[in-house]
Amino acid sequence: MTEDGSGLQVRQSPRKRSAVIGVADFTMMVRVPGQPAAVYVYTDDDRDEAARYAETVGGTVVPLPLAPPAGYTKGPDGSLIPIALAIEGRSRAEPSPTQDVM
Repeated sequence: MTEDGSGLQVRQSPRKRSAVIGVADFTMMVRVPGQPAAVYVYTDDDRDEAARYAETVGGTVVPLPLAPPAGYTKGPDGSLIPIALAIEGRSRAEPSPTQDVM
């Protein structure tokens, strides 16, 4: 006997875009509660489409970039770094005001 999974699944194929789009160009995403695979990202030009998709699937439009999670900070290249490592790295790279600099 086969059980019916979680019900209706929404799959959205990527659109054909005329311009090259990079990750940094995405300014919003739609999150769908309980369906992490249904997330979809949009550029500013696609704001109306994002609103329609969110309404259709019961999702929420979230602005990007997201703030780093608790305990992390953004590194110089945009990656996430634990705050403790970021502070440690800075203390090695920058002499303290009390250190003698020759």
